[in-house]
Amino acid sequence: MSEEHDAGVPQVEVPEGGTAEVVESWNVPREAVLAARIRTNILKAIGEGYDDPQLVADLAVGPLVMALGRLEVGLADAQRRIEELERALAERDGGRG
Repeated sequence: MSEEHDAGVPQVEVPEGGTAEVVESWNVPREAVLAARIRTNILKAIGEGYDDPQLVADLAVGPLVMALGRLEVGLADAQRRIEELERALAERDGGRG
């Protein structure tokens, strides 16, 4: 490969401690059980030799998309319930007087 061909490819610098150091540095809140599980599973995969940064990204994306989907559904349900409560309160308050 020529130097000219490599010019458009960004260089990714992995810290001295490797990919595991990057993943371990992810600040996951203690209450975020699913995020912590994803992080732990990625660290386990790295420990088993799957330490390529692109593979780590691939291992993270699937679970994150699934978690985002659950969050999206949960938020839509919460919004629906809030709207129902607001309607009920409006009916109650409108019925007075």
